[in-house]
Amino acid sequence: MPPMKRKKGISASANARAAAKAIRQSELSAIHEKDAPTKKRFQTYLTLLVSMLVIRWLLLPTQTNPHSKPDVDSKGQLQMVFDEFFAANVQPLWDRAFNGTQYALEESSRVGHQLKEQNARVKHPVVIVPGFVTSALELWEGESCMKKNFRQRVWGSASMARTFFADRDCWRKHLQLNPQTGMDPDNIRVRSAQGFEAADNFIATYWVWSKLIENLADVGYDGSLMSMMSYDWRLGYEYLEKRDGYFSKLKAAIETHHKTSGEKVVLVSHSMGSSVVYYFLQWVVTDGGGGKDWVENNVHSFVNIAGTLLGVPKSIPALLSGELKDIAVLMPQIGDLLENFFGRRVRKNLWNTWGSLYGMLPKGGDAIWGSGADLDEIIDPTPTIVWNNGTEEFCSSSLSTSIVENTTPTDEKIDNGFTDEELELYIPASRQWTMNETIDHILRTGGGYGSRIESIFSFDSKQGWKERSSSANKRKHWHDPVASPLPNAPSLKMYCLYGTGLPTERSYYYQLSCDKVSASKDVDVDRTCTAGDSETTCSNGTGDSDGNPPESPFYIDVAAKNDLRNITSGVRFSDGDGSVPLLSLGYMCQKFAEPRSKHNPSGIKVFTRERKHDAEISLTDPGRGGPRSGEHVDILGNVGVIEDVVRIATGLEVEEKVDKDIIVSDLKNIVQRLDEHPSGGLKHVLI
Repeated sequence: MPPMKRKKGISASANARAAAKAIRQSELSAIHEKDAPTKKRFQTYLTLLVSMLVIRWLLLPTQTNPHSKPDVDSKGQLQMVFDEFFAANVQPLWDRAFNGTQYALEESSRVGHQLKEQNARVKHPVVIVPGFVTSALELWEGESCMKKNFRQRVWGSASMARTFFADRDCWRKHLQLNPQTGMDPDNIRVRSAQGFEAADNFIATYWVWSKLIENLADVGYDGSLMSMMSYDWRLGYEYLEKRDGYFSKLKAAIETHHKTSGEKVVLVSHSMGSSVVYYFLQWVVTDGGGGKDWVENNVHSFVNIAGTLLGVPKSIPALLSGELKDIAVLMPQIGDLLENFFGRRVRKNLWNTWGSLYGMLPKGGDAIWGSGADLDEIIDPTPTIVWNNGTEEFCSSSLSTSIVENTTPTDEKIDNGFTDEELELYIPASRQWTMNETIDHILRTGGGYGSRIESIFSFDSKQGWKERSSSANKRKHWHDPVASPLPNAPSLKMYCLYGTGLPTERSYYYQLSCDKVSASKDVDVDRTCTAGDSETTCSNGTGDSDGNPPESPFYIDVAAKNDLRNITSGVRFSDGDGSVPLLSLGYMCQKFAEPRSKHNPSGIKVFTRERKHDAEISLTDPGRGGPRSGEHVDILGNVGVIEDVVRIATGLEVEEKVDKDIIVSDLKNIVQRLDEHPSGGLKHVLI
């Protein structure tokens, strides 16, 4: 048989389709064979995956030079062929193999089905607010390199990866927001997909909300009593309303459900979606025109699943140096390959235009994050960033001077109260930044884009608490539960549902790369490059002719390691759900629930229900943690969480089964240690 020619995409597709048909027939036979051995099923799934890779290789030409640009027309034609083939042949097979027949056979084991047998029925309408990056984004207007993708998903679909690898610069340009306005770049409009399909599954069968939606459907819910309120998760919260009218639409959806059903609404949110809801609860009674009793009259419950109420430290390295833990660890292995294709500078410049990442910076400052209550830390204040360069190693430039001026010096051999064994492994710090200093640096430099972000977010919780609710400056604090109390809604219930028992990023070890600092030693960290600047003006460390900031001279020190202090690859870990630390997940929920809490003036009942991470592997749900996982996204498929949500929505034995705390972590002791710390806790905000 002569070799297949890649230039003829149709022929390649036909041959690949014939091969896949045989694979599909074999796979379907194996699926319906009730007593098929596990080994045979595993081999079939493996064959499926390998076949998909081979098919992709046959249909898409390779790029021997990663910097060369492919012929757009021919590659676009081949991609269309691949899309048709994938949708017609591979996707149905994948769905049936992993999410189809076997899952249908397990209907009787689903929580929703079981609760239906206990007479659970539709009662309260459900409005879902998804989290960061889990809603699909669609192209509505773009440049020539992306016009063929009109109304196609540039985020949240299988074609997203292919679009990225075909032309990463074009993809990045369309995902990036205008760094000066925080909204759309000229001639580009990317918007959130709508409906349940916007966030039920992220890519193919990687479920997000689909399991919870299906369990609600088991007891009678459908699109008439349930809404998915997706949004453009890149935007700063204020811009969600300014550009898209999102909060007005959310308010209208809640009011409509209330009016048509006669029941108040259950608001269910996940991850950053909980911060968006918290902002909304402040907005709706003021700028939204609902009045102080709107929440009381329209919302039955606020179900906060794995919410980022006090932010996430992992947003810090994303904004500061364009790094995420997993990428930083990979660097020694893939080095130049990753950096040349999608380097730190490109990542940082993209992420710094997303106002949402600033909204997820940790809240409460040193009063919450500086005591080390969740780390059993003796150092006071507990650093957020430790600089591992020795003092003599700092570059003699204005940039390094700004670092020295904004850090707290420490003695090289400070007595931290550790044992001799711990001191032997301890990494002595020469400089350290507290949480306040870290966030101040990020806001002051605007991540390299200037300080426009300070117009929509403030992290001065103490000042925010003092601002009157009618003050124009108060809206900058609506994202911060430390600065903004719960609304006046005495009959409202709030549920904090999340997982624990997973190592979660808490603080970082950094180094300063002197070779990244301008040779002229004239870096201005507060300067913003604009398109009008000449290339010479914007070079040598101060940016480029496209208006992008310079490459960050900071990078995570992956050599930093100390098992006794939970430091791995330059990251210190605490308890949490793998993405959000326990301190952010649970502290405010506990403080809200205290009698006569000033942060809960109307006495809203608040319940904290933790789920200890208990992972298991299933061939029918590959790559996920199983029905008792406490991981940040998998928690949406946790059977305990699903049961809680279905009971709250239907009103089935809620007081007996749900309205009580489940604490399986060290949360109670953490709250006590933090509140007893002389410079920690909410008392420093209220004074």
